[in-house]
Amino acid sequence: MELVKKLSTENIEKILSDNFVKLMPAFYEMQSSFLSGVYRRYGDLEGGHIVVFFAKNCHLGILRQRENNLNFDLSLDNFWNNHKKIHQDKQKIIYIAKETGLPKETTRRKILELIKKKHLQSDKSRLFWEPASEFKETYIKIITQQIRSLSKFIFEQSRYLDLSIPFNRIEKDIKKYYSFYWYHYLNVQLQYIKFWQEQLKDLEMLLIGLQSIIQTINYINTKVTGSFDANFVKKIPKNLNFSEANISATSISEVTGIPRATCIRKLEKFVKLNILKKDNLTKRYHLQLSGLNRQFPLNLSEDISGTELQAKKAIGLFGEFSSIVLRSMSRNK
Repeated sequence: MELVKKLSTENIEKILSDNFVKLMPAFYEMQSSFLSGVYRRYGDLEGGHIVVFFAKNCHLGILRQRENNLNFDLSLDNFWNNHKKIHQDKQKIIYIAKETGLPKETTRRKILELIKKKHLQSDKSRLFWEPASEFKETYIKIITQQIRSLSKFIFEQSRYLDLSIPFNRIEKDIKKYYSFYWYHYLNVQLQYIKFWQEQLKDLEMLLIGLQSIIQTINYINTKVTGSFDANFVKKIPKNLNFSEANISATSISEVTGIPRATCIRKLEKFVKLNILKKDNLTKRYHLQLSGLNRQFPLNLSEDISGTELQAKKAIGLFGEFSSIVLRSMSRNK
């Protein structure tokens, strides 16, 4: 009963909230790895977001094979055989747009591009995700990187929960029961990306902004002691020099795969929003403390900042996900 309480969504949300600054580097790096992988595979994040929707449903179809065969192999090694055998139901464009938060016409246009690039398949009655064999090597490479970053995030939480689950065992378990974990992972990613699509209307800005946040959080961790909770912005010492946590457009391009010119254009937009500040001599960018408190434009109350909003959303979504993962791994010991 004590373990059940420890691994409950409520307790994990509390762990994430109370130790926000210490745990968030692993979270943001996981998100950067996931979104960069999506961008590199599909060429843009809006199209990739649509593929995430289809991939989630594919993994659910694979997972349901356990209803008839409890020994059905859900592993990453067997995924290429599994996904070819799953019948994926017909999906309407209006429903895909609703689930992704993308405009209907954008959804329609992106789907046509994905079909042309062979990332989605279509026949007379349905539209579905069936990665072509020519993409297998790239797919496995990117998924392996994403599993590693996810494993790190889960491992860091397990330490705060006093669980003795080695990092290698977490990584191995995710690969062994791949479609189980990946269905839940894609489900939470779909919700997280939809949230930011509705806030920013530009998913590339989300990925680019993450790189600056990673620099800033890592910098805070080197300069202050103790744990900072999800309201950390109000507690940051005023003498911290955030210009030391700078990053260049070139570095962001190398990490994300987004062209450098696009990175510069999006970074300049953050500057105009007073979220980032640019050093005109070095051409590097850093987060402004005042920018952390900036409200995003859509339906926010006056007493909540953009940082508090994203922290609350991330903790709510990924607290529940982490509870599912850690409860499963505890049973698989």
